Amino acid sequence: MKQRKKVLPVMLLICMMSLLMACGDKSAVTEKEEYVQETDAAENDVASMTEKEPEETAQSQEHEMTDVDEQTEEQAPVVEKPQILSLQETRNARYEGIGDYEKLLLISEYNCVTFWEDTENYQEMDRTLSETAGMIVRSQEDEADNILSFADEMFDVDSYFETQVSTVDVQVRRADSVVVSLLTDSYADYGFIEDFRGMWGSNYDTQTGQQLLITDVIKDMTPIPSLVEKELNSHLWAGEGYSEAVIQDYFQNTPEDGISWTLDYNGVTFYFGDGDITEPGNGGQAATISFAEHSELFEEKYMNVPEAYMVRLPLDSSFFTDLDEDGTLEELNVTGLYDEEGRFYSELGIYTDTDGYYHYEELFAYGFNPYYVKTAEGKHYLYLFCEENDAEDRQMMLVVYDVSNGQLVRAGEMNAAPAYIPSDIFILPLNPNYLRLDNFDSMEQDFGVYMVGENGMPVRK
Repeated sequence: MKQRKKVLPVMLLICMMSLLMACGDKSAVTEKEEYVQETDAAENDVASMTEKEPEETAQSQEHEMTDVDEQTEEQAPVVEKPQILSLQETRNARYEGIGDYEKLLLISEYNCVTFWEDTENYQEMDRTLSETAGMIVRSQEDEADNILSFADEMFDVDSYFETQVSTVDVQVRRADSVVVSLLTDSYADYGFIEDFRGMWGSNYDTQTGQQLLITDVIKDMTPIPSLVEKELNSHLWAGEGYSEAVIQDYFQNTPEDGISWTLDYNGVTFYFGDGDITEPGNGGQAATISFAEHSELFEEKYMNVPEAYMVRLPLDSSFFTDLDEDGTLEELNVTGLYDEEGRFYSELGIYTDTDGYYHYEELFAYGFNPYYVKTAEGKHYLYLFCEENDAEDRQMMLVVYDVSNGQLVRAGEMNAAPAYIPSDIFILPLNPNYLRLDNFDSMEQDFGVYMVGENGMPVRK
């Protein structure tokens, strides 16, 4: 960055003193008397000030300081909190099988995130999300056609042929009037690709719709490797024994546009794929560098976040947030036991590294959709939307857990789901103070507007 040289004007103060010469003995005596009178008057003023009560003087000083404080507050600019956006997701699924689906050849599932409303205020961001959605649709459909062609050939020669699977789950990590950050959680098990899972972050300036680079957000990348190494070694489920040298090599050898990261409400999260910083086969890792602990590293505009928000969480992957309000990050991990043949979940596990808390229960669902919820009052909840039927029916059950302080308490459940707009569109639950939900027990035809109540359960606005 170029430095600007400033030329400061120097002001010269010239003091001119005139020596008055006495014109006679009488003039000299007169001047002396006047000087003595002025001196006496000044001494009397000082004595008068000294004789004031200490309490009166203190009150006068306090009043002056209060006036200065009020002037400072009036001059300080008021920073408005960003507004949470209204977004929707469109789900797509393609299943191809032999005969009466006795044998599945292909499972292809993916979703796209776009605006639900208020597009006129964010036209550039709306255009970016719409174009991205179009690219996802074309890419996934082309991939499905290629997989199906391969599956048809392989099924004829291999009686033990396994179903080919490709899924793309776009999850909203942040969506406000400053930043839109999306995490694409993809899985592939087809052809010569076996059980591959990848996490890729995409981050945008909401006002311009332009994609952000990591150096647009972090002012100095120099300390990042050591901070990432510290975070990876500080949590129960993130891993242990990571070498700073390995992390350093990763950031040095990976081009800027090859680093996977999301700009969250509380910091920046980095995602490392299987084999990036460990031996292949150990799965992926994630680490969050928080605004609260390292505010000097980040551009100020991105640290301005709403007081309440919701974040979609990937299953079997660590999420980091301050659950006990101590200024440091705790780990939250949601996992489920999946039956690949039946294509359903039978068990749920929730873990935090706050004193090693964990919760386990039997819970049947065709899909788990967990959301972390932070309220303006500082409470922390987990909203788990459980899909009770397969893709053709969108009936869900919402189970709510209080995860404040890292402890896990089941707050309750209700037959509710994110508002469903045929066909295959859901209004995403992103704002705890304005949730559009389908309440299946209310007998209402349309969705209702709810907010997170005092005990964590949704209440009607």
